[in-house]
Amino acid sequence: MNEYTQVFAVGDIHGCRELLQKIHNKILKASKNVEGQKLLIYLGDYIDRGPDIKGTIQTLIDFQPENFTKVFLLGNHEQMLLDFMVGKRNSLYIWLGNGGFETLESYGTDIASHIDQSMELQDNEQIRKQFTRLLPFSHKNFFNQLQLNYEWNNYFFVHAGINPDFSLDKQERETMLWTREHKFFDSKMTYHKIIVHGHTPAEKVEKLPCRINLDTGAFYSGILSGMMSDSKTEKIFYLSSNASRT
Repeated sequence: MNEYTQVFAVGDIHGCRELLQKIHNKILKASKNVEGQKLLIYLGDYIDRGPDIKGTIQTLIDFQPENFTKVFLLGNHEQMLLDFMVGKRNSLYIWLGNGGFETLESYGTDIASHIDQSMELQDNEQIRKQFTRLLPFSHKNFFNQLQLNYEWNNYFFVHAGINPDFSLDKQERETMLWTREHKFFDSKMTYHKIIVHGHTPAEKVEKLPCRINLDTGAFYSGILSGMMSDSKTEKIFYLSSNASRT
């Protein structure tokens, strides 16, 4: 369904549940008394680094506003979690090096008990089993159902970005989850769609002719950003929430 009266997108959350709740309130306020079906897209990176990862995932699941279709995109941090859960080689060390400790801890996994006297991490398989056991089924289902991208009208929503040299159907998974290539971030970059993404933190929302970056580094900046496109006026409005005000 592409006939949405409003389309919202939210940038990287990284376990900042309170900021998420505030931006949800802004979305509810902006959509109040607006008829028709609305679309809400989350750009990935819900986990790692922040103070309440488990609570963030539960909040995303529980937020069920009337007449909203929700789309959850896969971020590179969720991909690292999924790699660890299926036992991909070195996945735990890669994940821990990118903020995975906070996620494991948020779900009750006792990492400290698996560190030996030489401060080396032991028993990866036991950590995996414990984490998998502690992860609620609804959360496991949430992670397994994340999608790589979403296209709506003139917009293409993706976690990290694209390779502007290729068409959308030729984009590589690795690029969409991890890219920070200069040619994508070049202010003169042109493309036949407007790419809405997160992944690379900026001080404020970046608004360019062919690219919109909604990642404002919520975990360390205290600012979670999003956008709204109104189909009647065809204008884009930007939303943000921070720790000090609603």
